Amino acid sequence: METLTAVDDGNIGTSILMRFTDPNNQVDLEIRKLIVVMAQLFRDHNAAPTPEAYLGSTCSSLDLVASTFDVSNPKRPTDVIDAHLTVLSIVIPKAPARFLMSNLQLIVACLRRPLRSKFPFPLDATTCCLGVKCLAHLIIVITKRFNSWSDVSELYSFLLTFATMTGTCLVTDEACSSLHHVLQCFQGTPLLDPASKQIAHLLNKYPPPQQAIQPDICKESQVVQRKVFKAVLALDAVAVLLPVMSTQDRTAVLFYYKTLFELQQGYVTFRIINGVHRVCLNPSPDVSPELLLDLICSICHSVSKHETHYIVKNISELLATGVAKVYSLNRKICETKLPIVFDALKVIMVKPEEEDIAHAAQAFKCLIRACIDESLIKQGVDRILMNANMYNRTNSEPTIIEKLGATIQSLFGYSDTTILYLAFEIVSTMFKKLGVYSSYLMKGTLKTLADMQKLPDQEFRFKEEVKLVLQVVVEKWGRDAIMAVLPQEHMELLAEIYEQLGSKSVEARSNVSTETTVRNNQAYDKAPCNNSKREMDDPYIEYEAWNREFREWRARNIAKGAAARRMLGAAAMTKKLKL
Repeated sequence: METLTAVDDGNIGTSILMRFTDPNNQVDLEIRKLIVVMAQLFRDHNAAPTPEAYLGSTCSSLDLVASTFDVSNPKRPTDVIDAHLTVLSIVIPKAPARFLMSNLQLIVACLRRPLRSKFPFPLDATTCCLGVKCLAHLIIVITKRFNSWSDVSELYSFLLTFATMTGTCLVTDEACSSLHHVLQCFQGTPLLDPASKQIAHLLNKYPPPQQAIQPDICKESQVVQRKVFKAVLALDAVAVLLPVMSTQDRTAVLFYYKTLFELQQGYVTFRIINGVHRVCLNPSPDVSPELLLDLICSICHSVSKHETHYIVKNISELLATGVAKVYSLNRKICETKLPIVFDALKVIMVKPEEEDIAHAAQAFKCLIRACIDESLIKQGVDRILMNANMYNRTNSEPTIIEKLGATIQSLFGYSDTTILYLAFEIVSTMFKKLGVYSSYLMKGTLKTLADMQKLPDQEFRFKEEVKLVLQVVVEKWGRDAIMAVLPQEHMELLAEIYEQLGSKSVEARSNVSTETTVRNNQAYDKAPCNNSKREMDDPYIEYEAWNREFREWRARNIAKGAAARRMLGAAAMTKKLKL
């Protein structure tokens, strides 16, 4: 293998040679050949090995290779072109913006030749992805020095065509990722508005067809399929880029989403949910909470009206993040829609897939922690106290918090073991959130739990879970508050739970000194993390911990079922063999 000699440490060619050293990779070999040839050329002409020199030489070499490129040739030099584009993707960010600007037409023409052809994909996906990276680097370097849209508008339009190019998702994904990086660099500059408008225009350029795809193979059906595929690519690109678009165009797209949602087509709905979810994940508050909540409520209403079985996970994630974002922007309008959101999550909870049920349960818990505040709790308690007065008894509509509590309590009406297991998690979260006011707002749920505990063991397998929830309630409320709510028939159960808590308290006190000593010893080995509480409060970290617990519980259930089946099989075999 040839190597460079007599080159200084500032030579970018040296760093390129050090990066691509795999002798079994043909592209690496071609890159090294190209660098060695150019380095020798620089030495022969006493030229400095600057990024500009490597850029100019690589463009000239690529132009020569691309001009002799033959798509029909089975031995076409894709590795050679990949090597050239790889070098360009490295040297373009290192070159001065003024040099790139003065040679922009030559560089773009050099890139266009291998990337644009009469054939849909003359090069493989890797080659096209490398070309897309070069275009993005070129735009970013130039616009950091020159904030003129006219300088890069044509180049930006060329890059945007790859986001909706048919052929392979690798190229479209790379194009969307590169465009996202470009738009991030445009933030706070006059370039963002025209760049965002071109992205929003994709939805008008490739609208979803009104008619459904027919299974028969005819020309009309093929035309519709092509339109659908183009619409899918446009929707995907807009969904990825929506958070970094200008406020005006982002709002326009969200309004257009409302129109598209009325089509009730699964592939459109899926991408609308994806786009809205990405906006909700964006920390920037620059979005209309009313518009966002309107879209979320439309999605909630659609859950029970048409088939969304393959996107319910996405809906649960959207509700968990989207409603919390709306709450942070406008608490008042968010609270009035919480019953609609909880009802939609309840519908998702009865879906057959355990993963969908788990995501809905996690969304329940996230929203309970994020959106139920003191004002909602006080509103519910005030109404209950007012109705308790016989002289002021009213037939007013239940408060928001009462509606939420009724929805959560109704989860115990399902017989599915997964739903019941997760319902206990949700109810426990609600009890912890309401605190001492649970005795007012969750009285019916408490009685339901106590009634469950009286069921025969053969009919109800979750008595341990019920007891754990009741222990949480007793710890939060105190025994006297529970005695005022539960009927007399449950006093024995209450006494048993209170006794267990007392024994645990004694045991905990006896272990305090030991645990304190252990923690103090560990403090010397590892400094305490001041952000540990904040990190555990993060919904995503908490979700991962909870998800692991759910998977472990599911694995235990599967193992129990398998063991039971093996026992039944062994019993049947014993009977058959008359042992």
